[in-house]
Amino acid sequence: MHVFNHAFKARLLALPTVLVILVSVLYGETHIYGKQVSTPIVHSVNPDRLVLAFYYAWYRQTDWCSCHMSDMPTIRYNSADDATVERQINWAAHAGITGFINSWWGVGDKTDMNFVKLLAHATSLQKRTGYRFASTLYFESDAPALRGQTNMVKSLRYIASHYSDNPHFLHWHGKPVLFFWNPLGNGRTLALWTSIRRQVDPGHKWLWSAEGVDMNLLNVFDGIHLFSAGYWGLLHGNMAAVDKGFRNKINTYNTAHHTQKIWAAGVMPGYDDTRIPGRKGTYKVPRNNGATYRTSWNAAIGSGPEWITITSFNEWFEGAMIEPGVTYATQYLTITQQESRRWHG
Repeated sequence: MHVFNHAFKARLLALPTVLVILVSVLYGETHIYGKQVSTPIVHSVNPDRLVLAFYYAWYRQTDWCSCHMSDMPTIRYNSADDATVERQINWAAHAGITGFINSWWGVGDKTDMNFVKLLAHATSLQKRTGYRFASTLYFESDAPALRGQTNMVKSLRYIASHYSDNPHFLHWHGKPVLFFWNPLGNGRTLALWTSIRRQVDPGHKWLWSAEGVDMNLLNVFDGIHLFSAGYWGLLHGNMAAVDKGFRNKINTYNTAHHTQKIWAAGVMPGYDDTRIPGRKGTYKVPRNNGATYRTSWNAAIGSGPEWITITSFNEWFEGAMIEPGVTYATQYLTITQQESRRWHG
């Protein structure tokens, strides 16, 4: 999920016309060979039950290669292109996704500049359709620009001052929401995060969700999510027990501390990072023609989470994407739409 960080201008991949039109007609307004196709969004959502997809705004045309990806998107794109952002938001909204968790590598980075575009296109979407698409940031703790307490504090203050008042920046129960990747990695400690939070959010006016399995994270953060979506449960056939186990641990913490910490259950269509050059410890989670994704959704919903996160909308390097692909077309957006409807009630 943290491999490449690029963004330039996009152009359409010369795919068979029927496939491109099918993707567009099923999943909303986009541009096909210079023509605009539009369909209404009729999917209703429960605003209290978030469905948030991890999203990567770093791609450039030269990134698309089967040499390091298990599949290719139906439309090869550049993340900085407005048509790309518009198309992706439309696809996500049609699938019942309520917002993206935008991987963020620091102030002025391409992922920062493209997030501005994401918020702008979410505004346009709501004006056109009435659908509110609210996104947040994934604070990539290992990014060079975010290392060290000083850089972290400056960056978090920047996020608060630049984005928290935007109506399409994610709020839940009146509080802005922020996700953090691997808070305890690379020598970071709970004491460090306690100090950071005292400096940037002493009144806990934000909701901070930490990636990880250590319940001690809840001493500083407001909830836990798993970018991994508990993949070991998918591999070992006990996904429901894995998700329910995290729900129970958070419930136990809440009872003991009189808190309301948040469980964000993760879902995943599959995973394959075996083609990433130089990466150690690679693995695969087979997709099984959509069965893996449905199993993941069943376990997540069954665990009684506050939120559901999708790993991911478009992490092509790690093979964990639901964005339309050459191999499976719109299959995973269709499943997302079906399962999100069940979740929204």
